Amino acid sequence: MSIQQIMQTFHISKRTVYYDMDKINHWLKSHQLEPVQYVRETGFLLPPTSRKKLPTTVRQVHPAQYHLSRKERSAWLAIYLLTCTAPVYLYHLEELLNVSRGTAHKELKALGLEITEHGLELEFSRKKGYSIQGSEADKRKALAYYLSQVIAQVSWKDFVTPLQGLINAALSQKKLPLLQEDHLSLVYDIIVSGEQLSGMELTDEAVHHLASRLMLFTNRLLNGQSVSMDEDEKQALRETPVYPVAEQIAKELGRLFSVTFPEDEVCYITMHLLGARVNRMAESNTDQEAEKIERATVRMIDQFERLGCVFFHHREQLEKQLYQHVKPAYYRIKYGLHVDNPLADTVKSKYSEVFDLTKRAAEPLQELLNNRINDEEIAYLSMHFGGWLRREEVSPVARQKAAIVCVNGISASRMLKIQLEQLFPSLDWIAILSLRDYEKFEEQVDWIFSTVPLAERDVPVFVVSPILTEEQKTTLLQQVQQSPAAHGGSLITYGSVQNLLKVIGQHATIKDEKALTEDLTRYLGRAKPVIPPATDSPNLSALLNGDTIQIKNQVKDWEEAIRLASQPLIGRGAITARYVEAMIAKVKERGPYIVVAPGIAIAHAKPEDGVNATSLALLKLNRPVAFGPEEKHQVLVLFVLASRDGQSHLAPLSQLTVLLRDGNKRSILEETNDIQTIRNLLQDSDT
Repeated sequence: MSIQQIMQTFHISKRTVYYDMDKINHWLKSHQLEPVQYVRETGFLLPPTSRKKLPTTVRQVHPAQYHLSRKERSAWLAIYLLTCTAPVYLYHLEELLNVSRGTAHKELKALGLEITEHGLELEFSRKKGYSIQGSEADKRKALAYYLSQVIAQVSWKDFVTPLQGLINAALSQKKLPLLQEDHLSLVYDIIVSGEQLSGMELTDEAVHHLASRLMLFTNRLLNGQSVSMDEDEKQALRETPVYPVAEQIAKELGRLFSVTFPEDEVCYITMHLLGARVNRMAESNTDQEAEKIERATVRMIDQFERLGCVFFHHREQLEKQLYQHVKPAYYRIKYGLHVDNPLADTVKSKYSEVFDLTKRAAEPLQELLNNRINDEEIAYLSMHFGGWLRREEVSPVARQKAAIVCVNGISASRMLKIQLEQLFPSLDWIAILSLRDYEKFEEQVDWIFSTVPLAERDVPVFVVSPILTEEQKTTLLQQVQQSPAAHGGSLITYGSVQNLLKVIGQHATIKDEKALTEDLTRYLGRAKPVIPPATDSPNLSALLNGDTIQIKNQVKDWEEAIRLASQPLIGRGAITARYVEAMIAKVKERGPYIVVAPGIAIAHAKPEDGVNATSLALLKLNRPVAFGPEEKHQVLVLFVLASRDGQSHLAPLSQLTVLLRDGNKRSILEETNDIQTIRNLLQDSDT
């Protein structure tokens, strides 16, 4: 493990890492073990000989030599309070944790806050000392949770010896008499016997956790603390295939510890068996709940394929394998049985794409449970999906993100989103923004579709109408496909899929057009077609030349500014007077939406409002004119933009966006009285 990984995992400084490593190596050397080595390309490594001898050595460690971590102290403290039957006072906890009175009190206070998340409370009385209060079910959930904190890193192969060593070192057998080596081995045998009866095979980790849990649960039963379950839930558990296994385990545990397990306890064991992670699960008659889990599993794979634009070739086998993982996860989440996943942070950081895809693909399971799935469970499912991706040598295509900026209200925004989702099914629409929202929007996106021109992003911005005509949809598809951002990417459009459907329909009967559309979208998402860029769009300096640039001292109002700025274009025949009136009408209707940056406005209307040629004009004022009530609406530079086809203006608009984003160039533009200076700025933007 590298220094950076240690710092991130334990939230400590580099200095602390080296300090702790010195202490660890000093301890290892004092016990005739090879110290931890630092390999430049790999990080800290414990030599194999030390790794092999360490479990045996730990068993001999004197309690004062073993220093518990903050997490371990909290876990052992909770376990001790939940299992001890005699009164517990502060001096007991000092001895238990081998800490000072002040530290013990501090740990108690922290635990008191922590256990409220489990529905429990920490109480103190002079007669009974410290105790944890709450329902038996909540106490057992907490026991399972804290137990997983202290044994999560221990494999079953080395389970008994290291765990017993830790107990000898930190707690001693007097504190937890039930966790003894011979008992652990016997409970292990009981679980293995149950596996054989059920035809399932639990993971080593599951056996490890289940054995320790059953011993602590049995201890509570011995002390008269039994769990109570709802009758309907018990009936549902009795109908599961593992209930007979739970009966056998309860019978053997009862014989071993001389205690009778009531039916509620048998059902409680059933819950834990259902939630245990498995390597293999025997096929059996599925009940109604299992059928729902199967359907959710199939939908999860559908969702993963769709979102990741991948195809799993051995789909049927994947469904069976994933179901074996989803089913116990379902019961763990349903019954609140915590599972500790020590690899969760690694999966989230190193395989973030697969983790994010899995999290979104898990929505069907989340809907079935009507409960949030935590990151530990998502990480386990991600590991399964990731393993299957490697097996089939495929990788998910990174889906691109898009945002919508609409100034026409909520209803229009929703209508626009529906239309754009149909046109671009492979995009994720993460936000619908007003202009005010857009000014504060910081999330990274790949595309922006806006009902007004924008000048604040270095990603493609496409100006669209809130309600798109068929002609406008066709134009927009062409614009997007010809955008440099689409080259070599995974952007799939409605148009490309529909064209394929037409060809297929000429030679075959399509039974399910919707399903075929989804499959073609996923397939094309992997193809990454290369589309040559458009080369016939005029640049910024070519549009703004001659008399299309004007400098005036001042105007009466914003309407006069638009009319004055438009005159050169009318004189050239590029636009008609109707286009000017359309621009003015839009501002009256929507307010100062054309102000794209403080002091800068871009007036425009639709191509069908009177555009004969793609054109651009600029009016520079020495005294600002108000387009709205706010300071930023005081405009010194007004552009009039006209697009013949809704597409040819994109290249010069992109250049203009870059120019306006440069604060120095924008200041020059606002302050100059020289047309040639403006032309020089425009020519610089062409390069």
